[in-house]
Amino acid sequence: MNIHIYGSDTFKHKIHTVLDHGNIRFKIDDGKVITIYNLSDLKNFIKEDPHQIFLIDQDKIIEDDFITKYLKFLIPKDGIEKKFLDQHGVGDISFRGYDDLIVYLEKRLDSSTKIRPKAHEITSIDDMFDVFDDDVEKEVISDETKKD
Repeated sequence: MNIHIYGSDTFKHKIHTVLDHGNIRFKIDDGKVITIYNLSDLKNFIKEDPHQIFLIDQDKIIEDDFITKYLKFLIPKDGIEKKFLDQHGVGDISFRGYDDLIVYLEKRLDSSTKIRPKAHEITSIDDMFDVFDDDVEKEVISDETKKD
């Protein structure tokens, strides 16, 4: 899973600092951190795979409201429409602090590695059931240890 960063230079710098501070770069198995510099590249990445992680500066997201309808000179030229993000399933999550962002990224990366098995690991339907059975056993064991 890749992490895509789009926004102002200060936003990109802060995000890179947070990723380094939280050791997120080392937790990405098959992906990398990609800095996006223009709007067309961002739209292409979203169209290709909207399930990746996109960190977009709030100042670059254009919402449908009074400002966008009547005060068009205030809209950033390199901004992306919220409607486009919603159409492609890119969720809008805000964070109070960068610590919350680190926790979110860790959970998202963990869930992506659990959901998507490696192609070389599963060669038949029986392998798929084995993976499922192992996950169920782990849940039962963890539930039993919590009770003790």
